[in-house]
Amino acid sequence: MPSAYLTDSLPGTGGALRERLEDFVVAEELVRPPRGRGAHRWILVEKRGISTPEFLRRIGAALGLPTARLGAAGQKDARAVARQWVSAPGSAAIETLAARLSDATVLEIARDEEPLAPRLLARNRFAIVVRGLADPAEAARRAQAVLDVLAARGVPSFYGPQRFGLRGESAEVGRLLLLGRAEEALALILGRPGPGEDDPRARAFREAFERGELAEALRLVPGALRVERRLLERLAAGATAATAIAALPRPQARFYLTAYQSLLFNRVLAARLPAIDVPWAGDLLAEEGKGERWTACRDPEADRARVRAFAASPTGPLAGTRAPLAAGEAGRIEREVLAASGADPRALPDPPGLPLHGTRKSLRFRAADLRVRADPANGALELGFALPPGCFATALLAEVTKGFAPPR
Repeated sequence: MPSAYLTDSLPGTGGALRERLEDFVVAEELVRPPRGRGAHRWILVEKRGISTPEFLRRIGAALGLPTARLGAAGQKDARAVARQWVSAPGSAAIETLAARLSDATVLEIARDEEPLAPRLLARNRFAIVVRGLADPAEAARRAQAVLDVLAARGVPSFYGPQRFGLRGESAEVGRLLLLGRAEEALALILGRPGPGEDDPRARAFREAFERGELAEALRLVPGALRVERRLLERLAAGATAATAIAALPRPQARFYLTAYQSLLFNRVLAARLPAIDVPWAGDLLAEEGKGERWTACRDPEADRARVRAFAASPTGPLAGTRAPLAAGEAGRIEREVLAASGADPRALPDPPGLPLHGTRKSLRFRAADLRVRADPANGALELGFALPPGCFATALLAEVTKGFAPPR
């Protein structure tokens, strides 16, 4: 790839991220407050070290409700302190919820006329601490220089590591599912222990699976790994790899497939990185505030001012059967990335019941309320910023610290 960062020419701060849960704090801001009336309850919680899907499962268990009846405006990483809104039917015994939850505090309960949904999330506000800095004042100067560039040009909208699973396997599983290679996909889901998974029981069950000891793997698999247990049970009962993979819960299978789309997008973005704020002839430009509507760039000079003002941005494909590709040089890059993957989602049949239509996504996003402060007493740096929904803080942090690069 031509460069690892948009701000390659500027030094990073270095330092360590997420040494403590409190070093990564994210708070949701909704497009409107709850109305105070209606058949649904909105619940503001502060959760610690719990992913959103797992938290919804716990709330459902506490209230005796299926998770399908619960709502959320956004998905939050497990390795964080997150202030997040969730919703439940108004008839549920919400008042007893606080006493039934561990690692979470109920901050507010209000009524509303509709359940929470992603369209109600306005942005996410982050407070990040970078530790282990020998000279926090110098780190603050370096961070400010990077943030000035990102404010003017946009932040590369890479998907962060959490999009690809604890072991980084999710995108490859999605590619194998598209290719119909069930046995290899199953081996990757159940085997291949990795350093990102810090539960020793998970490593032990994966090692047993790789030795071909299904009964031992089933005995060792942690209870939290419900998908893996389900697959092991089917294999132990005599199912073939194809039959077992077909039993993957649809949300999990969808996660693998979209992770693969995300990795292809990251590769297109990496190839286009120095020009994420420069319109090219043939680009499909996202128009600010107009959703999934793209305008073909025919006159780059005419579009340059709109792109500079963030009224429009170049896009890349989340590849699928209905996602258009750009023309010109941008289209050449996109087609080369898809061809090199060996599994172009546009040219392969979708897995049964899982249409992969695809879409396009802006190559950059605009961060707001950027701030930085040195903390010499603790050898640390404090960063604050607000991001649109669906944008990864890790993309901004990679540019600032230069300590890692998003998957590509």
